[in-house]
Amino acid sequence: MPNASALDFMGTVAAGLLTVMVLSYLVRDNPLFRIATYLFIGVASGYAGAIAWHNVIRPGLVDPLMVRGFEGMKDVTLIVPLILVVLLLFKLSPSLSRYGTLSVALLVGVGAAVVVGGAITGTLIPQSLAAMDTLNPSAVAPQTGETGLERVLNVVIMLVGTMSTLIYFRFTARREPTGEARRSRLVAATAAVGKGFIAITFGAMYAGALAATILVLVERIQFLREVVAGFLAG
Repeated sequence: MPNASALDFMGTVAAGLLTVMVLSYLVRDNPLFRIATYLFIGVASGYAGAIAWHNVIRPGLVDPLMVRGFEGMKDVTLIVPLILVVLLLFKLSPSLSRYGTLSVALLVGVGAAVVVGGAITGTLIPQSLAAMDTLNPSAVAPQTGETGLERVLNVVIMLVGTMSTLIYFRFTARREPTGEARRSRLVAATAAVGKGFIAITFGAMYAGALAATILVLVERIQFLREVVAGFLAG
């Protein structure tokens, strides 16, 4: 059995090489960066496939069919997933890929329904109810401790931002006799306010992503420095 210290050393060397290969993209696109990207995608895909096989497909489909044999083929809860899995495998062949459209459509549809339903029941409705509750000036904000007028102003800003942003995505307009589509002045002004909130949101998101990227870069540079220092010390 290989020595644990040797495995740790090999892992550290591999991590350092992959880090350098990824950072080489700062110069320009090159084969080293592509190789590292392919490795990351391949390892992630292989790991996800192994998890799906051991935790979903094998215990939920293969093992029941192996135990029950032909009797299991009469069970709709087993035969329908089996058919969908076989149809999904047809996507590997360009000439047969159209037969896998049903499985892909079900995956996308169910996934979208789960995401939208979760966003509505877990985010939109609770946040709306929480915003309604915060309109009480005598209540204390649980995070900031604000009360009175300051709390009401913050809530009003949130409500205005939410409503104006939603109105910005309202694409209906009145058609003038000349054929030109024109919004009313109130809707256009509200949409302009919503556009400003969207710009602020995108700016904050970009700043957060940039800060996170810089932190990752600093951490990787620190890791490379420690690896080099370890080699020199050894």
